Amino acid sequence: MHEFLNDQIDVIASFCQNRVIPKRIRWNERDYDISNVNLVHTAREGQKRIFYFSVSDNTNYFKLKLDPEYLEWHLVELYN
Repeated sequence: MHEFLNDQIDVIASFCQNRVIPKRIRWNERDYDISNVNLVHTAREGQKRIFYFSVSDNTNYFKLKLDPEYLEWHLVELYN
């Protein structure tokens, strides 16, 4: 199933060598441990640079959005 969302989420991430690596997300009061970061890319929304992460937990695939100006994370797509 593929869903388009725009849900704000909590993310535990590590920052290493100028990279952001999501480790765990909390969505709908449930935690998902991220096992793979499959793709990272950026896009522009007006003047803002937004980061997108395609990640998985070996069962589900998530597309995450990071707004670095406000340090807000959103779950924008879910494949399961």
